[in-house]
Amino acid sequence: MPIKSSPAPLAISEIVTEFGDDAGGSDSLSEYYRGGANVNDVATNSGVPASGAIDIGDFYGAGNAVVAAASAGTNVDIAPLFASPDTWTNAVAKVVTIASPIQIVGNNTALTVPANMAGTLDIQNAGNIIGSRGGGGEGGSGGNGSNANAGGGAISILKAGVNINNSGTISGGGGGGGGGAAGASSSSTTNFGSTSYTGSYPNGRGWSQGWGPLGNNQSPGAFYDGVIYGPAGGPNTTSLSQTSPPGTGTINRGNPLGDPAPVPSHSKRYNVGGGSYSSATPGGAGGDGGNGYGFDSSNVVNAQSGQAGSSPGGAEGGNGGAAGAAGQDGDNSPGYSGGEAGAAGNAITSPGSVNYTVSNTGTINGTQG
Repeated sequence: MPIKSSPAPLAISEIVTEFGDDAGGSDSLSEYYRGGANVNDVATNSGVPASGAIDIGDFYGAGNAVVAAASAGTNVDIAPLFASPDTWTNAVAKVVTIASPIQIVGNNTALTVPANMAGTLDIQNAGNIIGSRGGGGEGGSGGNGSNANAGGGAISILKAGVNINNSGTISGGGGGGGGGAAGASSSSTTNFGSTSYTGSYPNGRGWSQGWGPLGNNQSPGAFYDGVIYGPAGGPNTTSLSQTSPPGTGTINRGNPLGDPAPVPSHSKRYNVGGGSYSSATPGGAGGDGGNGYGFDSSNVVNAQSGQAGSSPGGAEGGNGGAAGAAGQDGDNSPGYSGGEAGAAGNAITSPGSVNYTVSNTGTINGTQG
């Protein structure tokens, strides 16, 4: 437990009891500089000088820290690193060391400080703590590109009393790039003149008026090189609209072929009197957005560039974000919109009511908030 608070009298024997005596022999305050053999260099002991003048009153509230070492892992919860659960929930100073080149990664958040901690915690990181990558959005296929995913956080702190001493790397995941928009579709119209009844439905050219049993008429239909018109109307209909593929073309009825007099269930054929057909050309697919930097469930990957769209007119996907950076939106086309980029993952995040401190001589990529 930490040493008592001022103004209660404090004896050197209480300091020795708390921190031990690495050298043995007679006890002197000079053996208890912060960062020396006996006193951990942690936030709880910040009042104890590292050198120079030292006084017994400097030790009020100081305490011997319990130290745990982290190994490489995925989605690491700090609490179980301490062998005794009581250590985590008791008001003692705690230290977690992450040595180089240890790597801690996450499918979302790499390292979490749970909310049930008591006391204080120093995270001494010389390794690499890396959040998950944000996946890129899919390119549009006949429409808008899809939105990308956000990158994951590196460290989540859910309880106050944490100090991070970083000499390694802490990186939020990069956001994914938005999917590119599909190209705009286009259409064209072809006109044709009158022609004789040729071939058969649907790839020939002709007009057919169907009759059912007892002379009941049916709606006529027509066909021209695979384009279908109708059926619609009745025996007096002389013009039909294009139905397959959908379009704006029309066809006119020509002269009859002189088929025999009505018999049950027969068709009366006509030549084609001219007309038109329209055809649509779909736009090309948009390019997929690139994945952001970060852990992808198996490895840490670099940010990827967005893919080019296909012809005609497919727009390019957005680039994935670098470590701790947002991705790029997918490009728009004249017909559709590109997907939105994924947000950057935070390097360090906490609820608004939870404060922490950071001492950094290494690299931190991403927002601290």
